Amino acid sequence: MNFEQVTKKAYFQYHFRADAPCVRVTVAAAPEVDVSEQVTLFKKWSEKDGRHRRVITGGSFGYYDLEPLVIIEKPGRSTILYPHVTANLAFELIPDCIEGDDPRPDLALCLLGGEEIRGIPTCQALPMFSLQKRVALRNCGRVDPENIDSYIAGCGGYAGLSGALDMSPFDVMEEVRRSRLRDRRDGQPTVEKWKIVRDAGKDEKYVICSAVDSDAQARTARLLLQSDPHTVLEGMLITANAVAASRCIVVVPSGDDDTLKKLRKALVQMRDYDLVGEDILGSGFSCDIEIREMAPSLLSGEESALLSWLAGGQPVPEPRNRPGMPPLLWGKPVIVNDAETLANVAAFLQRGAAWFAGIGTTASAGSKVIDLAGEMVHQYTVEVPFGTTLSDVVRQIGGVSAGEPIKAVQFGGPTGSFFSADDSGLTIDYGNLDVTGSTMGSGRISVIAHDACAVEMTEHVMSYLQTQSCGKCVFCREGTLQISEILEDVARGEGRPQDIDLLTELGEAMRAPSLCGLGRNASNPVLSSIRLFRHEYDAHIKQKKCTQGHD
Repeated sequence: MNFEQVTKKAYFQYHFRADAPCVRVTVAAAPEVDVSEQVTLFKKWSEKDGRHRRVITGGSFGYYDLEPLVIIEKPGRSTILYPHVTANLAFELIPDCIEGDDPRPDLALCLLGGEEIRGIPTCQALPMFSLQKRVALRNCGRVDPENIDSYIAGCGGYAGLSGALDMSPFDVMEEVRRSRLRDRRDGQPTVEKWKIVRDAGKDEKYVICSAVDSDAQARTARLLLQSDPHTVLEGMLITANAVAASRCIVVVPSGDDDTLKKLRKALVQMRDYDLVGEDILGSGFSCDIEIREMAPSLLSGEESALLSWLAGGQPVPEPRNRPGMPPLLWGKPVIVNDAETLANVAAFLQRGAAWFAGIGTTASAGSKVIDLAGEMVHQYTVEVPFGTTLSDVVRQIGGVSAGEPIKAVQFGGPTGSFFSADDSGLTIDYGNLDVTGSTMGSGRISVIAHDACAVEMTEHVMSYLQTQSCGKCVFCREGTLQISEILEDVARGEGRPQDIDLLTELGEAMRAPSLCGLGRNASNPVLSSIRLFRHEYDAHIKQKKCTQGHD
């Protein structure tokens, strides 16, 4: 089956053409949100005239506290997004907003396109939407994650793979170079990682998707695989074709039944469309995809630890010395990319490298998925273009309580640095973070309340990092332990004046010798905390007590 046949079949199965007059209702929510009643009501409505009415059960947008969300699309009318659609509200929407022409400004969140309707803001009027540029997350909430026809017919899915199969591997690599895509986990230019494996000869090769959110408060990989799994799988196959790999492995968190269900179903559907396995789309390219489960930890996303675990050398992920390049799995060359990076690959192969390279900054092209946590009103998963300030993301998307001051913002997950709440010019950008000595890490932003104790907040983070250290590196094992113990003494009022300088010395000493990113970045929280709040550390030691709320 070639791609033209695939698209025709998908359009036929999906019961409508994108350019045909069709009323569409999309119910979007995370798997843990029960939308069965709403979907049942809408499907009963759609059965009156199935050719011109379509109900889509989408995954989450990442706007968790607004779910269930409902999108109503009508020919010649504005597309309207409704939040918090209970079964009772769904019953009201059918006669008023779907069959009738009452847009209900009292219930709507915003217009996603079309002519303005009085009383309903456009999405561009809301910072939550206007500040975002969704690339990796472009289909989340809009596509049915359990229906490959929805991805192909509704989102142009697998057009990127089809285009790549019509190009030479060299030309695909040139598209990646022109896109300026950087790996979203380690910040390295994606084309350089691919080139090393491509040039490794004609040996068997592998592509690994690291789809475990190693940061317990991050949800990027989970959102992608549960809301739009095919975009990650398409990106894997494009990568495999470019470097001549014949096997792909998706590593997912163990026990995540929803993710496993969607991935397994996606692979079955791909086989039905000749999109995986032998002779993909009649191109002569063959590649299989398998799923492996791994227990999440901060080390599960570290490349050498992941490869060592996959090779079966140890029961849990543990970093190892890398003998050279390219990385090897079972003695064969391997590429490790995270789910967000692969979703970006599928996106720009569908729309073009120039489009992607035009987003973001000179140092960093595209957008970054950000998880919001801590003292924010909305703990969303969003995607903003590089160059967006931390202040805008925190205050205009996440939101803080009116008049409530912020003590600090930690960016990059547990190993990320603390930044001042007043540092409004700090942007999300690899170049900017290189200058500050911090890390992009998981991309999580956590807001710290104004009355938090600087020493205690830092001790809490460092104690967690100490539990996550595998213990292989002396600098990481002993450094995180000693820093945690000193911080605990200072917080209890038992610190010594020299302890602050000792914390700085230990933190700096940990950076270079550690094997993995955890060890090299584990001191970021304590070093940045001392830099910002040295006066609190001094006060703790001088007063022999923890001064809660001292700023």
